[in-house]
Amino acid sequence: MVSMSLAMIAVALGIIYLFETGLPMPAPLIFLLFAVLFILGTTIFEGRGAVHPWSLIGGAISSIAVTFIVMSIIGGILYAVTGGLSAIPPETILYSLSACMIVSMVTLKFAYYKLQYI
Repeated sequence: MVSMSLAMIAVALGIIYLFETGLPMPAPLIFLLFAVLFILGTTIFEGRGAVHPWSLIGGAISSIAVTFIVMSIIGGILYAVTGGLSAIPPETILYSLSACMIVSMVTLKFAYYKLQYI
């Protein structure tokens, strides 16, 4: 749960980094990540029985989401390493960590409950 909440905070800091600085990775690397995730996502959706055009749409949507998350986590790490955390008060970091821990606990319990019946 702590690692999931740290990932959530890294995504939030990465979004700040995206707006302040720009892309945290070179654009060709982002496109390569998207392409690999698109192929994997489409294959997974086809394996689960999705019809041809819907598997492509599902692969595209999932790869966009995962690419954004990976890009944001990398941006969040860069934001923290380059001294961006010094602008945020320690109380705010602790509040956000505790809130993200609660959200991750609820998310994991909900996912466990939903996956139990598959």
